Amino acid sequence: GVTFVAGDFLGEYEDDGGFDGIIFCSALHDLPDVTRGLAKAAALLRPEGKMVLLHAQGCAHVMGQHKANPVLVKRGLPSAKELEVIGVELGLELIHAPAELGSTKDSDEGYLAILRKAA
Repeated sequence: GVTFVAGDFLGEYEDDGGFDGIIFCSALHDLPDVTRGLAKAAALLRPEGKMVLLHAQGCAHVMGQHKANPVLVKRGLPSAKELEVIGVELGLELIHAPAELGSTKDSDEGYLAILRKAA
């Protein structure tokens, strides 16, 4: 069967079996340290597990929130280039790159990135 877990994995959360998938839905930009959050998620993934990063309103919306209130919204969403660099460090491959900030695709479709953990 399928099990869904909502929790504070940056805290003391541990899992001995690993996850097939982890989803950040409109949450990644709210983490105090995005790289640390992705590293923790990567550690919880099984080999070949997938991490999905999404925000329905897209990069431009999040960047606007960040500029309006940088205390509340710590940063914008990571670009494809940033995700590739972070991915190499964490043993993740970017298999679906997000749309570019300010692009028509970003405003029409939102932000979607998918990373896969190495086997």
